[in-house]
Amino acid sequence: MYSDFKTISTYYDALYVKDREYAPEAAKVRELLTRHGIPSQADLLVLACGTGGHIPYFTDHYRVSGLDLSEDMLDRARKKFPDVKFYLGNLIDFQLEADFDAMACLYGSIGFVRTVGNLRAAMKRIAAHLRPNGLVLITPWSTVEEFQDLIVVDAADRPDLKIARMEQVRLKEPKLVEVTFHHLLGKDNEVTYHKQSMEIGLFSREEYASAMTGAGLKVVEEYTGTDVRGGAYIGKRVPE
Repeated sequence: MYSDFKTISTYYDALYVKDREYAPEAAKVRELLTRHGIPSQADLLVLACGTGGHIPYFTDHYRVSGLDLSEDMLDRARKKFPDVKFYLGNLIDFQLEADFDAMACLYGSIGFVRTVGNLRAAMKRIAAHLRPNGLVLITPWSTVEEFQDLIVVDAADRPDLKIARMEQVRLKEPKLVEVTFHHLLGKDNEVTYHKQSMEIGLFSREEYASAMTGAGLKVVEEYTGTDVRGGAYIGKRVPE
């Protein structure tokens, strides 16, 4: 499922990372973390950080690190942000020699864990790396209650790169979504075609909340506003 991020990473920023979306989303995340007690200059780990699209909106406010499963995506992130610490790791079993005051998993990336069992495992790893009173903010990819099949259409038009994007998003089986993307890439007077399918876990609201509580986290807020893509579940590691 992750084998072709080497190709995607070369144009991911041009197609997916958009200041007009990421900047206000990160501002709301900062507001939510502050509301629940995370101070300025706290240690923040951005989970499934990809090429680091959200990183620049946090670096003035926190000591930021990132974690991702793809070395290709992390290579891009490290080149853009040489002063940021990045870790290679899987959400469901990562083990770092560091703890954090807060973590954020944005852009629905939690869906890549695919199964409820993996969701629970990921929450336990997150809880294990949070300091007492630390927070995790998770944005669901979608939920069982809200999901609908759809076709996504978008484009990027830059002097050095043109991209036409169409993605089919469909329910493959109960609680599993298949996203098949078709990307036409125009560069150096050549047009190439890239197709790939990915499977994403579809969880219910109750499953998100229970995965947090099962990991020993207290759900302190279920944010439903539109400032954060998909809303957010916020869990706190309450001291024993």
